Amino acid sequence: MATFSHANRIAPIVGFFLLSAVGAIGQQPATSQSAEIAAPGVHDSISIIPGDLVDIRVLNLPELDQTKVRVTDSGEIPLLLLGPIKIEGLTPGEAGKAIAAAYIDRHVLRNAHVSVTLEDSSYAFHSATVFGYVAGATGSGTNGISIPLPAPKPLLQVLAMAGGLSDRASHTVTIQRRDPDIKPFKVLIPNDPDAALANDVMVYPGDTVVVPRAGIVYVLGNVGTPHGQVMQEDGKITLLQALSQAGSPLPPAGLSKVMIFRKENGQYQQIPVNVGQMVKGKIPDMQLVAEDVVWVPFSIGKNLLVNAAGIVSSLGAATTSAIIYTH
Repeated sequence: MATFSHANRIAPIVGFFLLSAVGAIGQQPATSQSAEIAAPGVHDSISIIPGDLVDIRVLNLPELDQTKVRVTDSGEIPLLLLGPIKIEGLTPGEAGKAIAAAYIDRHVLRNAHVSVTLEDSSYAFHSATVFGYVAGATGSGTNGISIPLPAPKPLLQVLAMAGGLSDRASHTVTIQRRDPDIKPFKVLIPNDPDAALANDVMVYPGDTVVVPRAGIVYVLGNVGTPHGQVMQEDGKITLLQALSQAGSPLPPAGLSKVMIFRKENGQYQQIPVNVGQMVKGKIPDMQLVAEDVVWVPFSIGKNLLVNAAGIVSSLGAATTSAIIYTH
């Protein structure tokens, strides 16, 4: 509505603009009905996005010049004699050409030379921020990494620019668009490269990408390599998979007395599992959840942790030395 009110206010001088335009055109070759670009702008490789400020200059027609024009949420700018013109996603040079073409196509001018300059104040919006577990971040990446993003890029490329996923990273990342009205959404990055490329999504200037820490399960006791196992890709892992990745139980492990400690409401609950029956296919494998602790006893008699304090202390060293067990 403000655009049309402004147009009404300038109505008395529109005739003067047109007369000036015709006078200028009369000095130019009539056969040169083209939309040309003069001075394509400071940041000509940067795509224009909503919220940017742009300057528009029409060669030999200063009456049509406009400064510090804000790009609307719909990606348009209001132009004298033309009304709204969409320039979102265009570089300043491309925007100048589009505006010049609009002046010609709508029979306002027979020949137009337009330049668009992107204000430096909007340059800060031409980046994306990556938080979390990427190799280029320190700690958990709580300060974020600013990635130059003059135009939309695929998520995989943005993550690569941030150093790539760390070995503690979840393969399910969250993207928040610059527009606060768009709800954050999750994206799964599969290990299969073909699937990852096929399902790659675009990250836009102003977006925020959050890479959380992957869930971890701990396998301790009489196994080849007691350690914390990262639940990568889909965030799922079964008990037998976790045992296999921990080097499998070693003899004489008490497979019938394996214990899973699962944290619920701040307390570890004990879940006994007969892995011997599971290996034989007599009972199904079971899914583990993040922060589960699997304890494989050295023998049937040495089975149970006395309390949660023993579990927590054992996780620090990922060895069995801090485990307290009873006969």
